[in-house]
Amino acid sequence: MIDKISFLLIEGFRNLWRHKLTASTSIFSVFLTLFLIGILIIVGQNSHYPIEYFRSKYKIEVFFNNDTSDAQEKIIIEKIRELPEVRSVTPITKKDAVRIFKDQFGEDVVKMLGYNPLPGSAVVNINKDSFEQVNLEPLIEEIQSLNGVDIVRYQGRLISRLERFYQMMINLLKISTGMILLVSIVVISNTIKLTIYTCRELIKTLQLLGATKMFIKVPFILEGIFQSIIGASLAFFTIFGLMKVGNHYLPQLVTLRIQLDLYFGIGLLIISVVIGFIGSYRAVSKFL
Repeated sequence: MIDKISFLLIEGFRNLWRHKLTASTSIFSVFLTLFLIGILIIVGQNSHYPIEYFRSKYKIEVFFNNDTSDAQEKIIIEKIRELPEVRSVTPITKKDAVRIFKDQFGEDVVKMLGYNPLPGSAVVNINKDSFEQVNLEPLIEEIQSLNGVDIVRYQGRLISRLERFYQMMINLLKISTGMILLVSIVVISNTIKLTIYTCRELIKTLQLLGATKMFIKVPFILEGIFQSIIGASLAFFTIFGLMKVGNHYLPQLVTLRIQLDLYFGIGLLIISVVIGFIGSYRAVSKFL
């Protein structure tokens, strides 16, 4: 039994070495596929950091009517806090507004006009832990409908555009990865077909000696799996190197480090084995 397994493994490696020129095409295809899949996984694992950073820049300012009392403003603020999209609310009283105006413009508006014309307001911070794009229009409309609210100003439209662009890029990357995944399976399948064709005399000899179909098929299936594992290894080390370079330079620009899951390499290995098995099994099932 051990001799049979050793023979099948050695034959798989020999086939890979004999046809290294054609196998390199399959290896590169798998490398490109798993490189994109790896990037997609890393983006998925680390995307909440830039998303949280962008959403921390969201600024919703709620201005109350001038005739709204402090007690009414507190009631409105409590209602806003109860909304599911809201993380926190920072109230700014009329006295606070006078102080802020004086800090920014160097003038005491109460002394200038004899009364305080500045309304009370509040700054609303939204939840940042959701991966999906946040649609703030319903939230703004709900706040605007509260009795005592005069104006709601939202300064995050550019960030919303960035989020939409980000989601579009993620979806495009998923579609591209799926297409390249199919191409990789086809390339491996065609490579194994060429291997089968060049080994046709050996296959006939094995058949005459009474070898089973599975015994003949296994070395070709292993060849496809070995090609995929090599492509996966190249993809892993390339991504790991790029992550190291990124973590060296990123902290100089932003407070962000790329995190890599412990099971990342195992995931790439499993995907590579699946790709290699499907591609090679497709070829041997059709031609053997």
